[in-house]
Amino acid sequence: MASFWTAEDKIPIAQTKVSVPAEFGLEYSPGQKCEFHIPAGVGFFQPKESYLNLSMSISASGLDPTRLQLDAESGLQILLKEVRVYSKGSGRILLEEYQNYNVLTALKYDYEANDTLRAKRSLTEGTTNYTEKTRSTRAMPKAAQINLNENPYFDALPKQTSVYSTTFSDTDFREVKALLPLHTGIFQNSKVFPIAMTEGLIVEIIWEDARKVFRTLDQTSGSRHLASNPVFHSTNGSNTAPNEPLANNASQFDTFFVRRDNCQGWDSDISSFPFVVGEKIGFKSLTTGAENVDSKLVAGDKFITEIDYVAGTSNMLRVKLNGSFRPNASAMTQDFCLYSKSIELATTYAPTYTITNAEFVIQKVTMPQGYTSKLASMMKGGGAMNYDFTSATNYKISQLKSERVANLRLPLTQSRAKSILCIPTDASASATKELLEASGTYETDYDLDGDGATREIPSVNHSQRTGITGCADYLSSYQLFYDGKLNPNRKVFTSKISNKVSVDAQPLIELEKALVMAGIKPFSFMKFRDNFCIGRALSLQNGVYDARGKDFALQLEYQEADAPEVDKLWNCFCVHLRRIVISGDSISLQI
Repeated sequence: MASFWTAEDKIPIAQTKVSVPAEFGLEYSPGQKCEFHIPAGVGFFQPKESYLNLSMSISASGLDPTRLQLDAESGLQILLKEVRVYSKGSGRILLEEYQNYNVLTALKYDYEANDTLRAKRSLTEGTTNYTEKTRSTRAMPKAAQINLNENPYFDALPKQTSVYSTTFSDTDFREVKALLPLHTGIFQNSKVFPIAMTEGLIVEIIWEDARKVFRTLDQTSGSRHLASNPVFHSTNGSNTAPNEPLANNASQFDTFFVRRDNCQGWDSDISSFPFVVGEKIGFKSLTTGAENVDSKLVAGDKFITEIDYVAGTSNMLRVKLNGSFRPNASAMTQDFCLYSKSIELATTYAPTYTITNAEFVIQKVTMPQGYTSKLASMMKGGGAMNYDFTSATNYKISQLKSERVANLRLPLTQSRAKSILCIPTDASASATKELLEASGTYETDYDLDGDGATREIPSVNHSQRTGITGCADYLSSYQLFYDGKLNPNRKVFTSKISNKVSVDAQPLIELEKALVMAGIKPFSFMKFRDNFCIGRALSLQNGVYDARGKDFALQLEYQEADAPEVDKLWNCFCVHLRRIVISGDSISLQI
């Protein structure tokens, strides 16, 4: 504790915000490059308090209506595919590079998560948070992808009971404004950065392809948490004698009521209904997962034309279709739920997004004249300035699903390595339609009504985060080979995690140590199966490991009865310390 009588080496400073607009244009599309040139005249700035300020809008013009949003856990961070930081002086030295930046950020946001952080990210970064207003009442997990009334990407239905018949369109998508911190080594460093010494900085961002960033609501999907969808009640809304249409006997209907399960009509209005006017729908069994096909498809696919809330004896939502629906497979009972078919029935489905008003807000630090003069004098006298920061290099390795035993070589060259994070993402070349529909994507887990062994169809959940999150995919065990020996000295078994039936403790212990050494605080392991990662700490506490000249390899075994389902692209991030050395008029980088 500082004493009143103790002289301390502290100097007064002033802080101001400086806005740096994007260098080439004010509007960007998926796959384009955006640059920010931060001038040397800023002098010094606080990297961790600087952020990217931008607006984003979704466009689904000409596509069948359904609600879309960005990734629930990552928000607008999902849009950043690659990030590079250069010095602006002669030579334009690459100070750090993050390939698949959004993969590492998704890992960070899945594990470094608690209620406070989730709430803060939902305010500033466009993530969506769990809300009890649209929760499931059928023992489904608390999910962030069910937020309807507080969703920043679209307007909820109005809080009314009367008939609502306005078709959902592009104008119902909101423009989302976000303040994004950059999770790179320099911009997450708490030390003041001497930008005058590097003659400025250039921040280069490549925007992600549109096919990877969009998500649908869990309550409208036919492949994720099916029991959280609105449930069919009857055609007459009677609580005592509900009319349930029989199959193949001309019991057709164009109007039906929705049960109050899953908070439908909880506020005595239509605002909790996840579907929109104009959305094509179908009905799936909560027991078998089979669809009750409309035998009157000659009249065309059925879509919603009206939604209202009927008070009194029913107290339920009422939905009207554009034509008569005739059950074909079985009687339409309260075992069936609604799901969206707008994407499924489309030949192609390719929404896009637009970035506008992108600017980098720098927290400028104004040093006293005496400090800057002394620093300049020391540099002219032959002194050197060292600036250390933690960064990550991505080594990408592909693996075919037919490989039951794999040896992945990692050509590490870092002199001060801290940990390795290996994320096996799904490498399937799927279009936006297949990723949004999610019926054939990687199976992440089972809901409570499935036992994992029988794989009951309604309990299987498919990933909508293909290419972003890790897949365990029936991995039996792994080991790393480096420093001339196997580490750990015994295999780390993962079969309980990869078979989706239980938990293996050892890989999570290894991952926790690796995350801590990588600067990620593992507050939550709720996503240990949804976003699988193999981690290895190369040192502990404040230590580092010299990986130069070492032969690194990740040894994998897939010896389960079930064969791996997907080809994988391993994103192996080596987290390490870097040093910028500024001496005279030269800048060098030590890795």
